[in-house]
Amino acid sequence: MASEIAAIEVPDFPEDRISHDFLLGGSVTLKQPVDGYHTAIDAVLLAASVSINSHRDEKILDVGAAVGSVGLCVAKRLENAKVTGVELQDDLYALFCRNVMENGFAGRVTPIHGDINNNSKLPLAAHSFDQVISNPPYYPSGTRPINESRAQAHQEGSTGLKDWIGFCLKVLRHKGRITLVHRADHLDRIIALLHGRAGDVTVYPIWSKQDSETPLRVIVSARKGVASPLKMRRGIVLNDANGVYLPHIDELLRNPLPLPGF
Repeated sequence: MASEIAAIEVPDFPEDRISHDFLLGGSVTLKQPVDGYHTAIDAVLLAASVSINSHRDEKILDVGAAVGSVGLCVAKRLENAKVTGVELQDDLYALFCRNVMENGFAGRVTPIHGDINNNSKLPLAAHSFDQVISNPPYYPSGTRPINESRAQAHQEGSTGLKDWIGFCLKVLRHKGRITLVHRADHLDRIIALLHGRAGDVTVYPIWSKQDSETPLRVIVSARKGVASPLKMRRGIVLNDANGVYLPHIDELLRNPLPLPGF
């Protein structure tokens, strides 16, 4: 596999349209479009929620990988992880390939260019992954942002949340784990779409501040084909009263650490 990835001709992307950023305290370098999709804290928190307890957890798929942020962070923290990322947009896929090569993860993180709406052309077999992780588009169809890259990354289009979760479950093996980060006000939709298909659901709220009335995001994890009660975690608070990251969040963002209490 390493030789196959190393032999990939990385797609061109104009240098003057690339920003050079860092994750996990600079241990992961990240090239992103100057004008378009940019990685947010959600990607780092999703990566921190992934764990590997045996060889049956090692094969991981990131659906909607963008420039590869989540998969790169997973690979940095978990040396046994074998991550595949599928991305639709040409520009994000091009940068995903560059990020894999420049972080030295060829052979451990595999970029795939394709559309989950046309998965017959994707080299991804059903029931073939131990874990599937994803940061799906957050916003329903409606008025689209002017920037098309942001629109595709953040807004549900022809592939809605139902189809997105359906694809994730299709490629996940029996008793494998699906983990999503999404808006907290869509939790009911996510649980409804998992009902009868995946259980042992864990809900982990992400609060903006200690006194927030409702969470900002949720991380939802479930196991395919398992029927066990839902578990609600206490979650994590991001900011102090002034909107500054709390010390434990700053540490989590700067180091390849697991998500506490998940």
